[in-house]
Amino acid sequence: MIGFWILAALLLLAGYAFFLPVLFGNAHQSAIDRQRLNLLLHQQRREEMAREAGGDDPEGLAAELDKDLLGDLAASEKTVAARPNPGRWLLIAALVAAPILVVVVYTQLGRFDLADYHAEPLSAGRDVSPTGQDIQAIIDQLAERLKKEPNDLEGWTLLGRSLAATRQFDKAEQAYGYALKLAPDNLDIQALYAQSLAEANAGDLRGKPAVIIAEILQKDPRHPSALWLAGLAAAQNGDTAQAVANWENLKAQFPADSESAKQLGQYIGEVRGQSAQRGAEAAPAQEAAAAGQKSIRVSVTLADSLKHKAAADDTVFIFARAAAGPPMPLAIVRKQVRDLPLDVTLDDSMAMTPAMKLSSFETLVIGARISKTGNAMPSPGDLQGMTEPTAAENGKTYAVEIGHEVQ
Repeated sequence: MIGFWILAALLLLAGYAFFLPVLFGNAHQSAIDRQRLNLLLHQQRREEMAREAGGDDPEGLAAELDKDLLGDLAASEKTVAARPNPGRWLLIAALVAAPILVVVVYTQLGRFDLADYHAEPLSAGRDVSPTGQDIQAIIDQLAERLKKEPNDLEGWTLLGRSLAATRQFDKAEQAYGYALKLAPDNLDIQALYAQSLAEANAGDLRGKPAVIIAEILQKDPRHPSALWLAGLAAAQNGDTAQAVANWENLKAQFPADSESAKQLGQYIGEVRGQSAQRGAEAAPAQEAAAAGQKSIRVSVTLADSLKHKAAADDTVFIFARAAAGPPMPLAIVRKQVRDLPLDVTLDDSMAMTPAMKLSSFETLVIGARISKTGNAMPSPGDLQGMTEPTAAENGKTYAVEIGHEVQ
């Protein structure tokens, strides 16, 4: 900070140096120039009078001229002494007032902390990336503004997307619901609404989400979001052919070498592979079919230090997901805090799609979460416990303690 002010003072003095000739040199030079001019004029007049007079009393005329010269010189000195330059004092006042005015204005509108160029760089000492609380504060501000401006369609859509991005799907569903009231025929918002409904229900697209998706495809058979969701819904119902048909239609809308097309091709291959595998391994006996499923037991407890933060009717989700793969649960069970401690079974029959079940992945993460919102996705304030990635064995029991709060 001190270095900044020293540098500023030096720059100010350097600027003032340009005004020194104006402040101290003009008056003196003016007096000298006036006296010299009088002397030159006097000399010229004497020479002229000498030539014109011939022999007629040149000495008397010279004396008169000398007397006039003395009067002119005295007048010039008095004029300089009696007429100080008012512009010079005005300039001095302006030069003194300018830095004072700058400092006063800067104290009101500026930031002195930014003048410290020796301050620690932000990237070295502080994390300036927005935190979850910062993002939530922005979302809350948007929600408050929409209470005053309820007809802002873009605002409601943005709020829904923001809430979905922060996995507050139940609130996102409400935001998209308001947006649909303003634009009931907007197919994009309808698709977002259907997706939020499913996500709020642990990703289950059956029921109302499936109805909305079907209505969208009736109006626009090539709607990208609806085709994707329709494929997921068909896979959840075990309708491999319909899932593949929807995703093939969607894949055709992307360049063959694009990442979207490659990812869809992977999903299509997984669904087809699972279907072929089921057909090849099918046996007449139901026992043989059941023997191919993977099943694990999960024993869930709540840490004593967190019991005061959980209400009896809070929702508890017990789930398993791939340690390295999609974040959606492979199997999930919904209970309440009043049921704790408890034991549950997770198996392949709970898979949302044929390609996303317990037996499809070697390494799993098993967890339990107390949700304050009833949403399957984590949000600040939830209570949670997770195992380390583990090679889950069929029929084995795994202990999970809900022991920390989600931030």
